[in-house]
Amino acid sequence: MTKFIQKIIMLLAIFFTTFEVHGKTTNVLKLSCEYDPDLIKSESKSLNSSEVKKLDTLQICKSFSCKDNVEIRKDNKPNGEIEYRLRNSWFNHQGILLDDFTLTENTISINTFVSQAYFLESYLIDRVTGKTKRTFYRFDNPDFFYSIQKLKKSKTIDKPLFNKKGKLSLKTIKSFSLKPWEILYFEGKCLEGTEV
Repeated sequence: MTKFIQKIIMLLAIFFTTFEVHGKTTNVLKLSCEYDPDLIKSESKSLNSSEVKKLDTLQICKSFSCKDNVEIRKDNKPNGEIEYRLRNSWFNHQGILLDDFTLTENTISINTFVSQAYFLESYLIDRVTGKTKRTFYRFDNPDFFYSIQKLKKSKTIDKPLFNKKGKLSLKTIKSFSLKPWEILYFEGKCLEGTEV
């Protein structure tokens, strides 16, 4: 009976060790970010170059958080695949899948895929100074949906529109010359840790 219990304990230990390696979500990076409302800029498809739109920076900061905590989470999938997700005040549930995440000694570069609500976020962060450029793309307009449908039906495109998981990247959008409805540019500081 004792050897049987030992075998069960050994099997459980192996199971939990394997599960931890292949099924665990871990935080890779935590950032505290603060953006200067006076430096927010907007570019919109609906405005021609002679028009200047007065930005309601208080509303923009309320909607898109000028003070934010950003996390990059790493999901180890059971099949050995690794996914990175971004969590912040905008993508705050399980996070949004990342298209690109590059962490070097001096910089951090983050690009999400287009979300189900047709938003995409991009960060470029200097790890030494904390200086950050955040770009928020909005594709939630009928022109974009029409262009996507037209490309899906096209027999002349020589590269896929979506990746194998059905996701649309910024690189692909640019390669097909698809334009966002609006782009918001933020400048500020993101520092590693929990306080700016």
